[in-house]
Amino acid sequence: MFPKLDLLIPMLPEESFDGPMQMALDEVLLRQVSVPTLRIYKWKSPWVTFGYFQELKEVQRSFPSQSVVRRWTGGGMVSHGEKEDLTFSLMIPSGEMIASESPTSFYSQLHGKLAGWIRTQLPVSVNLAGSEDVNPGPSCFQAPANDDLLIQGRKVLGGALRRSGGALLYQGSLKMSDIPGWDYLRISPMAWAGAFSDSLVPKQLNALILGEAEELIRMRYGTTEWNQRK
Repeated sequence: MFPKLDLLIPMLPEESFDGPMQMALDEVLLRQVSVPTLRIYKWKSPWVTFGYFQELKEVQRSFPSQSVVRRWTGGGMVSHGEKEDLTFSLMIPSGEMIASESPTSFYSQLHGKLAGWIRTQLPVSVNLAGSEDVNPGPSCFQAPANDDLLIQGRKVLGGALRRSGGALLYQGSLKMSDIPGWDYLRISPMAWAGAFSDSLVPKQLNALILGEAEELIRMRYGTTEWNQRK
């Protein structure tokens, strides 16, 4: 899918982040990367992210005791945690051909690659959702959309997009904790990322990126105005 892919994997305890920091990092990275970059999240504590166009009060009704943050991307409500899902993002700079493709084409390619990788790991049937599977709703994993991943009819992968200045941000969540044989904590991130590229370049977050993300939290993701904007 990508001739070359930079890979950001959390290696240290201090690279576990809360919801606002995760959202801010993706936006900062989208502005800065020069090659397609995959970032795998590590959660400091359980969080719920919700789509750009959703209402906070609806999220709070569904998750009354959870910490929540609005995403820059669309889509529905998603609960996250170290053992609950594999959360990841793709930052694709402007100029990359795939960044200008339609959402339908992008989802089909990306989710298809991941479906193929899952089939090599587990003896399960993995399918891309078709029109007959679509079920609109506010909660991401109860509302399959076209080309989401399904295992035995249940949605296990959802994602959302944001375009900015020709660049493309994808934020995804893979929920397979109850699938027999699946153990995210034992999976090599390098092996998993290999579903998207044969040429992976490990990278680390630097102090400048972290500092810019902290400033963006103060301006946006950590503010009442942002999370209550609708």
